[in-house]
Amino acid sequence: MSEVTTQDIDDALERAQTLKDIAEEFVDIADGINNAERIRLEEERDIDIDSSRWVPLDDIPLGEEVLRVKDDTPSLESAIQTLENLAEGKIPAADIIEKFQEAMEDLETVEGTLQDVGAEEVIKASQAPYENDFDDEQDDGEYSEE
Repeated sequence: MSEVTTQDIDDALERAQTLKDIAEEFVDIADGINNAERIRLEEERDIDIDSSRWVPLDDIPLGEEVLRVKDDTPSLESAIQTLENLAEGKIPAADIIEKFQEAMEDLETVEGTLQDVGAEEVIKASQAPYENDFDDEQDDGEYSEE
């Protein structure tokens, strides 16, 4: 890459913000799922919160995935800051290409992690309405009677 344009920086900032939004939403949803499962397992196993026993990470549905996304958050924040600095002209001209490439590598890493953990699938699944065929069949019967 011989030159970084303002459009390149704007596009990268938009991509970075999208990745940040996906990461935050995934963590929120996954934390909710994980907390519910942790509570269920603690009750099932009769684990006292003050005891030295805990629910292992392997028993939490998205435990490892959340950790991976959270581990990438600092590099995502750094990439966003670098891109904002580039957009505002705060980076010396001699360093623009190098800083831009570093930010893009960080974004690719974060994007890879989000794909690996199935972040978009988790988000879509959480937004899908609950479908229960039994309820649909029962509703049809209720409405057809007069």
